[in-house]
Amino acid sequence: MSISQDDVIRSIPSYLRQFVVRQHYDRYTPQDHAVWRYVMRRNVNFLGQHAHPAYLEGLRKTGIGLDRIPDIDDMNAALSKIGWRAVVVDGFVPPAAFMEFQAHRILVISADIRTIDHILYTPAPDIIHEAAGHAPIIADETYSTFLRKFGEYGSKAVFSQADYELYEAIRHLSILKEFPGTPEADLKAAEEDLAAKAAANTDPSESALLARMHWWTVEYGLVGTVRDFKIFGAGILSSVGESKACLDPAVVKLPLDADCVRYDYDITRMQPQLFVARDFDHLIDVLETYADGMAFRRGGVPAAREVIKSGQVGTWVFDSGLQVSGRFTDIRTDAQGNPAFIRTSGPTQLAHGDRELTGHGIGHHADGFSSPVGSVEGLDMPLAAADEGDLLRIGLDTGREATLRFRSGYVISGHLSHILRKDGRNLVFTWRNCTVRDPQGEVVYHPDWGVFDQAVGAGITSAYSGTADKEQYNVYPPKSDKTAIPIHHTDNDRHLFQLHTRLRDLRAAGTPDAAAAADISRLLDLHHPTDWLSRLELVEYLKHDAGADGLRSRLESQLQAFRKTSEELDDLIGAGFAVLSGT
Repeated sequence: MSISQDDVIRSIPSYLRQFVVRQHYDRYTPQDHAVWRYVMRRNVNFLGQHAHPAYLEGLRKTGIGLDRIPDIDDMNAALSKIGWRAVVVDGFVPPAAFMEFQAHRILVISADIRTIDHILYTPAPDIIHEAAGHAPIIADETYSTFLRKFGEYGSKAVFSQADYELYEAIRHLSILKEFPGTPEADLKAAEEDLAAKAAANTDPSESALLARMHWWTVEYGLVGTVRDFKIFGAGILSSVGESKACLDPAVVKLPLDADCVRYDYDITRMQPQLFVARDFDHLIDVLETYADGMAFRRGGVPAAREVIKSGQVGTWVFDSGLQVSGRFTDIRTDAQGNPAFIRTSGPTQLAHGDRELTGHGIGHHADGFSSPVGSVEGLDMPLAAADEGDLLRIGLDTGREATLRFRSGYVISGHLSHILRKDGRNLVFTWRNCTVRDPQGEVVYHPDWGVFDQAVGAGITSAYSGTADKEQYNVYPPKSDKTAIPIHHTDNDRHLFQLHTRLRDLRAAGTPDAAAAADISRLLDLHHPTDWLSRLELVEYLKHDAGADGLRSRLESQLQAFRKTSEELDDLIGAGFAVLSGT
């Protein structure tokens, strides 16, 4: 039983839905299905020897057949049995959003399929890459765990404005490269724009570095040893060109470790080196090694300053459990280097356990947030852990005037009106008629500015990009306005599609019909003298029809002549003959 796209879309977080489109299955042309069939049959024929054993079994488990482009509803019915779902998108989505889909065990699948002109390799995401490349291996439980963890960590990686600009440049170039009619001048301009943005990004962010690891594992990973390996990366599994090229000794094979993030990649070209993991458990080990150095795990002032440096909205988590999400502009420290004062600009959210605290959303903190933090005088415990008796001993009682002195020298004085607690911990003290002074006695918050909300926390345990409660404060950029360019088919194209449909119907009928095959061949000669894929499918159809030896030989001669016209056609047709002969 299939699972509808609408059901899946309703089940995902609302802030991710903006990137989702619907698969319009009727828009795939008969030639699109023929391209799928060629690539899949060639890949399975080749990858049976060279892919990780999980690949072939995974095709079955994830509802992917060889003869036609998969229907997303059918895929979801199969994926649901292994704890995953799939949604359809238009090309690349922002890296952080892509990672979060992965963290939710949601496979992101591009709606489009590569054209026959880019059948060996496409720089743009397509359904062959996403469905036939990514989906099968996730049927392996260990690899599935690795992919989910990667998404979880990647969604918290610190990113920069340069990352978004690079993403847009890559997306734009991939769209232009995939469209057959793109003017050369437009391609050149897009390539130069991408090169300029890449060259300017001399200090890659956590997100950029983690994207490299994703590329060298999830997209282009090998498993085994540098001399005896199998393919598991989706970029290789889905590319008939890359799957063959990766075996070439000229492509350097390196043992995988966390240093793979030092190697940048070019999404528009085949890769000069690849990395080999020992097994899928090794993938998790390498990921965990890198994650141990990420700001969300390290915490502390240096991690917090990475978020400030990024210039993007981020979240700091305090040891109290309080999460502050906003565009951080300042963190001041005491003599020991501990956090003493924090400041954001613009909309800010206070949360706990990734849920916005009531009354502390971006409507209330629309213009920024600031607060002293750290240890306070008179308490031998964190302020977050103090109960009512502990607070009374230092003169704090809700509904009364009070003064709170921090060991850093900051002082809050005013009317303590409310204490917000969660799980037995103090998170936010709310003051009225409040003055806040820094260690030099300068006023940093004036009573005329209104209610003052004080963040409670002595240390920063985690820092990452993005917000704590994304449902209430979504900072993902809107879906890109750079979308795939529609291909307008000519009457001649549509005639060829009709011949593909006739061929498909002949295969389905099962009974050889040499007369119908001869008529298709005649129409190909008359209207489509250079089309190789239809002729290859005719040769396959006539393979077991002894009465059609003459027609089959003529078609094979035509195909052999095509092979001499270019290296690419020599490869495509030669591999097609190999599939037909079972070699």
